Amino acid sequence: MMERMYFTTSWDDGYQRDLHVSNLLSAYGHTGTFYVSPGPQHGQHMLTEEEIRKLSDRHEIGAHTLSHPRLSRLPREEAQREIVESKKWLEGITGRPCTMFCYPKGDFDAGIVSLVREAGFEGARTVEELRFDASDPFTLPTTLYATAFPVRKEWDSVRKILDPLGPLRARMKRLWSIGVSPWRWGSWLSMSKKLFLKALKRDAAFFHLWGHSWQLDQYGMWNDLNEFLQFVRKYDVISLTNRELVRKLKDRKDL
Repeated sequence: MMERMYFTTSWDDGYQRDLHVSNLLSAYGHTGTFYVSPGPQHGQHMLTEEEIRKLSDRHEIGAHTLSHPRLSRLPREEAQREIVESKKWLEGITGRPCTMFCYPKGDFDAGIVSLVREAGFEGARTVEELRFDASDPFTLPTTLYATAFPVRKEWDSVRKILDPLGPLRARMKRLWSIGVSPWRWGSWLSMSKKLFLKALKRDAAFFHLWGHSWQLDQYGMWNDLNEFLQFVRKYDVISLTNRELVRKLKDRKDL
């Protein structure tokens, strides 16, 4: 008998617009892990401590360092402080254990993984995409990034101007190998639905959606997210936080 697929979502940085993501998830019976860092980013309004506390009543709050640095570039002692103190900071706000970590900018190495383990976390999420399984709870991959696709919607560097199809180019080979046909590459929503159905068909362990709420504003993707969450609700999947996913995968011997 096939196992039911797990569905998890995670949202990075701690923007105030995460509250709208939270409402959408709850409306469709889904859950999420919100990785929060206290420092302002991208000129956006960030969650207040009271909002973090309220968000923790419905969803999981994970640590994302204090200042959102590239951890592998820091001296070991400074990286350790960023990891350990971010855990303490969130536990002081929510009154709950903080057991999941997310590497800022997806930047980590073996030394950083060791520091996260030593800090008492159960797992850590990366930004690796288009995966349906995991081999290590401290390099937890994702399946789908909620971002501009297939064409860029930002042009703030020469590289981006010269590579308008960068979002598609970065994922095309993997999408092809999974079996998501090119005619599904025309929009994020059509690609995401096909990717989800492929995951179900191949009896995948999980489907992991992630993103940044400020980009949903920037790229006009709120309707896409709403429709995708509504689409997922039609299927017999188990909605979990990232921590619950790690624990379930261990129970199933998938980790």
